[in-house]
Amino acid sequence: MNILKIWKLSDKKALFIMQLLMNIGMAGITIIVSNFAKNAVDHGIGEGKMLGIFVQFVIITVLGIGLSYSGVIISSNFSIGLIEKLRNITNDKLINSKYEYFENESSGSINNRILHDMSSVADYMSGGLPEFLSNMIVFICCFIYLLTLNITMTLVSALCIPVAVAVAKKVAAPTYDTMEKFSKKMDEVMGIAQDTVNGIKIEKAYNLRGRRKKYFDENMEQATSYFVAYEKLVVKAGPYKYVIRSAPMFVSIMLGFYNAYKGNITNGEMVAFILLLQNVSKPLSELTRYVTEFKEAMVSVDRVMEIVELSEEAFGTGEAFEREIAFELHNVSFSYGKDNKTSDNVLNDISLVIPKGKTVALVGSSGSGKSTLFKLLLGFHTTTQGEVRLFGKNIMEWDIEKARKNISYVAQDTYLFEGTVAQNIAYGKPDASFNEIIQAAEKAYAHDFIMSMPEGYQTVLSERGTNISGGQKQRIAIARAFLKDAPIFLLDEMTSALDVESEKLIQKAIENYSERKTVILIAHRLSTIINADEIYVLSHGIIAENGTHEGLLEKKGVYTMLYSNQVLGNIGEQDA
Repeated sequence: MNILKIWKLSDKKALFIMQLLMNIGMAGITIIVSNFAKNAVDHGIGEGKMLGIFVQFVIITVLGIGLSYSGVIISSNFSIGLIEKLRNITNDKLINSKYEYFENESSGSINNRILHDMSSVADYMSGGLPEFLSNMIVFICCFIYLLTLNITMTLVSALCIPVAVAVAKKVAAPTYDTMEKFSKKMDEVMGIAQDTVNGIKIEKAYNLRGRRKKYFDENMEQATSYFVAYEKLVVKAGPYKYVIRSAPMFVSIMLGFYNAYKGNITNGEMVAFILLLQNVSKPLSELTRYVTEFKEAMVSVDRVMEIVELSEEAFGTGEAFEREIAFELHNVSFSYGKDNKTSDNVLNDISLVIPKGKTVALVGSSGSGKSTLFKLLLGFHTTTQGEVRLFGKNIMEWDIEKARKNISYVAQDTYLFEGTVAQNIAYGKPDASFNEIIQAAEKAYAHDFIMSMPEGYQTVLSERGTNISGGQKQRIAIARAFLKDAPIFLLDEMTSALDVESEKLIQKAIENYSERKTVILIAHRLSTIINADEIYVLSHGIIAENGTHEGLLEKKGVYTMLYSNQVLGNIGEQDA
């Protein structure tokens, strides 16, 4: 069971066991008090014994308070420790998991698991589960003691046990499915809330406030309906709980008076029996709640364990080789679909060679497979068939971190972390000096605008860098890639957010940088790749043609059409 896996993950198991032992101690105190009441009723309390009894009572009371208070402290520490451990594990898992997980799972779902589900798991592990186990221990101890008092009365009272189990099973059965529906709907709600924050400019510009509010309210209403359905299931247990708790008490009192009248038991034994029976009937009456809480917790446990058990990137142990070929693709096909059918392939039978020190461009219309090809080069996905080789070795045989050390990457959708400008650039080389950061920014023509900011390089960027322009974000990202100074440079539409002047500056920087690097770029503006050593034109997942800029223009094929449409504006002539 996943809950056992969660327990094994905790590094504070001793606290959990200590809490159980303290609860067992409380059970012992309950039996001692009941036995004391029995003797007091049967034998009375002599005047000479008053002081001793008072001392015993004080000791038992102090011990009970101490155990109860210590249990709360230990429970809290166990819960805090478990949450910390789970969040550390899940953070490591998310960082090391395969990229495809993030393509198939929404950020709202991931955040909901980290924030809500982990707290639910920790609360149950430190509260609901110890309470259940402790009450079961109390139940067993008290039941055994009751048997020593009167077997007949105990067995008659025990007739409620199968009834309690049957009721708990029936009432709690639907709770798992209902809570699972609630959790999944809350994933969507959190995703909508994140979209509202991230897309606030578009929402305001397009007057989407009413529509987005309606969308959020509808999903929140659905989530609430699932939670209300869950609460109704819990409430249904109320009458059953009252009957299960009251019935054995009523029967036992009647039997107790009858047996006391007949002389089968003493008055003290009857008092002790009734006192202890409360500790037996309580766990039975709460059994429905325990099962319901367990099923509710299991939803969160299963969702957390999905992250804990994520498949990690686990490629080989290859090292860098001095080869003249940077990247090779041999008959590579790729599909995002699970069945990997040819009809679903984004790339089909791609073969190409990228020598070291060369500048290679990938062009093509939207959806032609350019960005997918980059994902394969970065090891984000594995090929459906064929292989990708880095420096002559299959990338699957590499240690993936060592492979990526050879690659600087600038994404089309520039992402900046919350933090200072200097910190964001330094992600390219965490141990870089401040002078190295400045030099990288100067190469990316970012230094001047950075220095014009209020705190210069120490200016704090907001989440996703929303307090600077798109062009400025891209130049900071390029500076980060320059600072990494890897032998291979991947640029995905790196000038897409730049004005013409900035584009020229970046183009010049790239040309200077590429003198000793292998540069592979996806180009939207074909004017930026005229000097590329080789241009590969992708169309519908295949290489339609390749060559230099001049050579491709002479072929008057797909590239000529793309170039003419974009640069010359001769659309009508090309269509003819």
